[in-house]
Amino acid sequence: MISDVGKGSTFWFTAGLKKLADSEEVHAASDTKAHSALRLACEGRRILVAEDEPINREISMFLLAEVGLSADSAEDGVEAVALASKNAYDLIPMDMQMPNMDGLDATRQIRLLPGYADIPVIAMTANAFAEDKASCFDAGMNDFTTKPIDPQALFRILLQWLTREAP
Repeated sequence: MISDVGKGSTFWFTAGLKKLADSEEVHAASDTKAHSALRLACEGRRILVAEDEPINREISMFLLAEVGLSADSAEDGVEAVALASKNAYDLIPMDMQMPNMDGLDATRQIRLLPGYADIPVIAMTANAFAEDKASCFDAGMNDFTTKPIDPQALFRILLQWLTREAP
């Protein structure tokens, strides 16, 4: 590294890269397809992100905007229920553990609101144990993704639920 005060720095690095195996290329292509298909088929759909952690909320909002989805956010379950009672959303990614009201109770209350019986609620949590998944499904959530959020996994889940046949 070369560095001169007031003139900036010059640095370099070496990276060893490997070629993707055929199966990795297929997976990467399907990820790109999910991103593109989501943008084409679902642009403008309304999403409510219920997440108390500011960084996670910001990342989620950025990812949703990247694929053309319109999103509002709630910092806890109480706010999520209030927003859902005033607005129509097509899907709700819901953190399980939030202050004031957790995602499980918020989902139960949202399910009671007019028009929300069949709106997909996707659990977002760092807890990936079988009993956590069971609790999510028992509360009325439709699917489950772990944090930190994998953008491509999120895009696939969103595409699956936003393009499903209405019940």
